[in-house]
Amino acid sequence: MWIKSLNKIKPECIFLIIGLFWGLVFLITTPIFRVPDEAMHLLRTCEVANFVIHNDKHGDFSKDFLPNRKIIVKNNCSNFQYFRKFNHYTNLFEFKNLNYTHNNSGYPCLIYIPSAIGLKLSSLVTTNPFIQFYSGRFFNLLFWILLTFTSIKLTPIFKWSFLVCALFPMTIYEGMSLSADSINFGFAFLYIAFIFKLAYGNKKIISDIESITLIILSLLTVLTKGLFILTLLTFLIPADKFKYKYQNLITILLTFTFQYFFSTNSFILTANSVDISERKELLLNSPFYVIKLIFFTILHKTTFYIQSSIFRLGWLDIEPNPIAVISLFLCFLISVTMENFKLKLFNKLIAFLVSFIFILLTIMLYFLTFTPLESNIIIGIQGRYFIPLYPIFTIILANNLNFRSKTKCVIKLAILFTIIINLSYALYLILNS
Repeated sequence: MWIKSLNKIKPECIFLIIGLFWGLVFLITTPIFRVPDEAMHLLRTCEVANFVIHNDKHGDFSKDFLPNRKIIVKNNCSNFQYFRKFNHYTNLFEFKNLNYTHNNSGYPCLIYIPSAIGLKLSSLVTTNPFIQFYSGRFFNLLFWILLTFTSIKLTPIFKWSFLVCALFPMTIYEGMSLSADSINFGFAFLYIAFIFKLAYGNKKIISDIESITLIILSLLTVLTKGLFILTLLTFLIPADKFKYKYQNLITILLTFTFQYFFSTNSFILTANSVDISERKELLLNSPFYVIKLIFFTILHKTTFYIQSSIFRLGWLDIEPNPIAVISLFLCFLISVTMENFKLKLFNKLIAFLVSFIFILLTIMLYFLTFTPLESNIIIGIQGRYFIPLYPIFTIILANNLNFRSKTKCVIKLAILFTIIINLSYALYLILNS
């Protein structure tokens, strides 16, 4: 009887309950600026709240806006008022135009709209900086929950894999934060789920509304952090499902064109010692040197990328026991095997290609803008950047294993138990960090 009851509970409902509860718990217990780059994301949030849609400023550069940032992070409550006074250009919470360029100046406005709404609404009723800050976090959490819930509900396949990825401690930690990654991850899951719906749903022909939605969502990927590469997933959709010939190619072409014009007119953050032009010349003149850098980066950093995409909180200084990371990664792998869905080799190749290009471009970005030439590997990359790839990995890992209904139910219970135990462990680490 209990097996039938569990099987009737939809994965999106399980996510809604667990994700919202633990999101609120993490939101309350995580001190301000304890999520990576939250201070800089706050600046862009304030700009968007003041209707600064596209920021291409080239004024005073505030890279050292918080020279004692680590100290402020550790003692955030006592230093928050100091953080406000420290900004001699403008008061962050009065939503005046920020008259300087900061680390996140080039980030698109779309991924800051929810947090900007939270800050703006709270500013109408209080001047308390704590309430305003946590309001921004709260609105991000709600939008992330909504996007991810819709994703799990929308995808016709691998719902439990989406669920597991969405409930990684790192995903929830970013989901409840003021970071742009909150909405970025939610939108990535939604876009991938929509592609899966069109590719693997029961409909033989994609409707005009679905075609228009695909184009709109694809264009919106440009207004996120690097998600435009995901538009290549439209090749997963069988050509005979489109009413119009070459619609997937046209969608990709429009998106990449939009991305080109947007990128060429946006601010790009570079390290003090880095000259992008010189890096491009090095790439052209010494490609084998760059290939070697990429190879050693992947060789030495893959474990770190996996760990920090699943469970490594704070400023990546809250490191869990490896068993926690391994158990969650196994949950993801097992969740993929639960679904007996046959996929063609072509689909797996497309998924692999998209994942490879996404990873390669991320690494190349940090080579061009951040890594010192004397470094033996490309630095600055964090595993959380690759969280959007987990739903795509389901295509690569898909197999034809067939579990009995009772076995699947036991597996689901084990997965949920493992997730809740690890989220409780994450809370313990947060409270004791």
